[in-house]
Amino acid sequence: MTGVIDLWRAVDPEARQVSGSLDVLQRPVRGVLRSRAAPPHLPPASDGELLVLDGTLLAGRPLDDLLVTLRAAELRPAAVVLAGMTSTARLEPAGSELPILASAQPIGSLSERFAAYVRDEPASLLRVAGELRLSLAEAALADPDPAIPAGLVAARIRRGVAVVAEGELRSLHPRPAGRALAARFAAAYARLLGGGAHRAESQRRTRDGLWTLERRVRPGASVWLFDDLPFAAIDAVAADALTLTLRALLRRAAPPHASSRQVPAPPPPIPDPTDPIALTMLAVARANGRVSPAARALGVHRNTVLYRLRIGKARFGLDPRRPEDALRLLAQAERRQG
Repeated sequence: MTGVIDLWRAVDPEARQVSGSLDVLQRPVRGVLRSRAAPPHLPPASDGELLVLDGTLLAGRPLDDLLVTLRAAELRPAAVVLAGMTSTARLEPAGSELPILASAQPIGSLSERFAAYVRDEPASLLRVAGELRLSLAEAALADPDPAIPAGLVAARIRRGVAVVAEGELRSLHPRPAGRALAARFAAAYARLLGGGAHRAESQRRTRDGLWTLERRVRPGASVWLFDDLPFAAIDAVAADALTLTLRALLRRAAPPHASSRQVPAPPPPIPDPTDPIALTMLAVARANGRVSPAARALGVHRNTVLYRLRIGKARFGLDPRRPEDALRLLAQAERRQG
């Protein structure tokens, strides 16, 4: 059965969760109700429905008032979507685990798209898969750089997307406002790489709360999706479409000068793990690119860390505050320890 997270990510991935628990986003949705009116003109009571409301009904009131209204009407929705919300700056989280989403889309078209998805999820996913495969194939024909189709998928589903081949990061696309998540992915990937048992076709939640979804492209190459939200059915569809495209791209070597976006050669490895510069760069990478925590871990002043980073960047061409470089440093450290 379709879940709240499936509806959200497939119909309006730009909607924001303004209240409620992440742990209940998998709740099944039995149908879709909508209302433009205030009580007592709410829809009839029904459990497990997605309730789409006109966001203007809040009129600046707190979300807890909405919860009181729903309880009084004996409505127990699986989630609530506030439509027509162009700004969520003044919305304070409500004291409930009920997921409440805010969407900028108008209530009419939004509720119709939700209802269409609930009626036939397989057909909706099949349509998305066809659209994605076509657009990815066109992008691959125009430019064989793996970063191009990966970027298209990241933009379509608004998730972080990474392509890793032979231990090197070939592409990293954080979702909008997701650079910090990209750094967390770099650290998580290095831990998974050093964990020994590396399973393909897997979904995980890392110890710091980051969700990762992996698809094997070929031996030594994988596609990864990452985010701080659980994954939905459309994410698996997008990952599969990207995997098929990259299998074709990585099967053949790109001809010289075939792309204007050539992947740079891997930087030289850090030769001496006891070098203070190397230790500092690794500490910053393990701290998700943050300088102050790295300085505390090393027992040095923050300015010392910044000074060593400047030296390391000049010497090795790496800056661990960038997720791409952090991943290379962490992967090198795991291989060295292994």
